[in-house]
Amino acid sequence: MELATEKWGGHPHYRGDMRVLGDDEHGTWLWGRSGRVLLKGDGGSLVAQQDTVIVVPREAWWHAAWWLGHPEIALYVNINTPARRDDDRLVAVDLDLDVIRWHDGRVEVVDRDEFEVHQVRYHYPPDIVAAAEAATAEAYDLVLRDQPPFDGAAARRWVERARA
Repeated sequence: MELATEKWGGHPHYRGDMRVLGDDEHGTWLWGRSGRVLLKGDGGSLVAQQDTVIVVPREAWWHAAWWLGHPEIALYVNINTPARRDDDRLVAVDLDLDVIRWHDGRVEVVDRDEFEVHQVRYHYPPDIVAAAEAATAEAYDLVLRDQPPFDGAAARRWVERARA
């Protein structure tokens, strides 16, 4: 299955193939091996340096990624519109803001500057801005309090399954 993110207005952002591991109460779990190629909207590409497990909830305005073995990042939560499924693709609109838990335990919201610029460039409607801000605040709080799925317990189970 391809996981794709776009910028507002249908502008391509990132996309890459992932294996569907299954579904649980948190959403659809995807697996990507290190070495896979991710295509960028500008025509470039990058090679994934880590195995990755991602959960894409059915209705939430985020998806969460664990880049296994990343030297600095323990958890990366991308704020985006709820994903829609188009055949063999999951597509969401990236809304710039991200919540990161670093290995040293810090939790931060990043890319606020990008969010401010893109509100103007892409003409985000006020309800989208409000939804992105609300999703960021909620994700930040849940990550800070180590609540599921951000505690990583479910992610570890799916990783075991993927590597079995």
